[in-house]
Amino acid sequence: TNRREVVALTVWHTYVEQMGDSFGVLVREFNDTVGAKEGIVVSVTKEANASSLNEMLIASAKRDPGASPCPDMAVVYPKIAVELAGLNALADLGTLFSKEELDRYVSNFLEEGMLGGDTLYILPIAKSTEVLYVNKTLFDRFARDVGIDASILATFEGIIEAAEKYYVWTDEQTPDIPGDGKTFYYPDVPFNYAMIGFEQLGDHFVKNGVLDFDSPVFEKIWDSYFPHAVRGRIAIFDKYANYLAMTGDIVCATSTSAGAMFYPKTVTYADNTREDVTFDVLPYPVFEGGERVVVQRGGGMCILKSDGEKERAAALFLKWLTTPAQNLRFTASTGYMPAMKEAFDLILANELKGIENECVRKALKTTVAMRDDYRFHSPPVSGGFDELQRKFVGRLIGFAKDAKREYRESMEATTGELFDFVVKKHDFMKDF
Repeated sequence: TNRREVVALTVWHTYVEQMGDSFGVLVREFNDTVGAKEGIVVSVTKEANASSLNEMLIASAKRDPGASPCPDMAVVYPKIAVELAGLNALADLGTLFSKEELDRYVSNFLEEGMLGGDTLYILPIAKSTEVLYVNKTLFDRFARDVGIDASILATFEGIIEAAEKYYVWTDEQTPDIPGDGKTFYYPDVPFNYAMIGFEQLGDHFVKNGVLDFDSPVFEKIWDSYFPHAVRGRIAIFDKYANYLAMTGDIVCATSTSAGAMFYPKTVTYADNTREDVTFDVLPYPVFEGGERVVVQRGGGMCILKSDGEKERAAALFLKWLTTPAQNLRFTASTGYMPAMKEAFDLILANELKGIENECVRKALKTTVAMRDDYRFHSPPVSGGFDELQRKFVGRLIGFAKDAKREYRESMEATTGELFDFVVKKHDFMKDF
């Protein structure tokens, strides 16, 4: 037999820790099996966080002095793919995959990779969404006492109602210390809370590159969050929800499904007592009367333009990687969702036995159920979106912290409540 030239492929990715390890294992397995048979060798030549990798990719695509040559494949997020496509650096995956092959992927996930046009630039590998994490141990104790159950957590209005009851319930446990009720809920990404709230209620938060504060929907979302944050019912915080969960400072949080492995089995309270706890993972709550909408996150893989042989070899690797047998091993340990429809069906058929982390198992089950009931919303890829998000979150958290301090002072100074939340909303919008 005549020996053919080996096709060597390079890949850059952003997978860290557990995901990086399992990706490495899969690359080696491909090289030993399909790769060996087809004469393809894949090697990971860069691992970095998304922002560093993005800079390196753009520099390579522009052929900046000193930049590395472009890899054959890379993990990208939509907004960077837009830039790379603009530089004519990305292969059209629609020419490398047949219609039958593409039909196996979850259509929402594929659509995001089209960047608003009709060319497929990103293949989904692992996607995340948001779910509601609930400290079942704390919630059950409180719920039994006040006569509610977990169904109240299906809507944001229900969560606020429960938060009010929880504040009073915890406050009453220390009658000698007035006003020391505890927070109940935390939206991990306040921007998503607003953006998805808009979508659920039939509007868009971002219009022509600006935030729509004039919409009546903004008023509803602001009123559901801000006064309750200021009055201590919702946590004001600028890190991930799992930190608050570890200390029992919240009972529930909306946060990424990919963070399931970080939820604790033990809570350590402020007085250093510890308690074993169980977390439940519930579907993302919906504003009353709203549509079931939830955010869709996560990068995918693109193939960078080179020659036909390399592009075809890269496509073969990605087809292999996203087949349920491989893809589920990659995503299942993390709480990410797989890329293909049949992988979801396998999860439903309870192919979760190999997953040791109970919270990850619950998160996967919940996201699989949500796939059929919810519309997944991808954040816009327009320029300036990230900056808009950063500005909104930074400003909101700072503003809420200041207002909370003022509120406490006004409560101490008077017996009645002399705090004007309406004025605060106008101040927030005016200075934005």
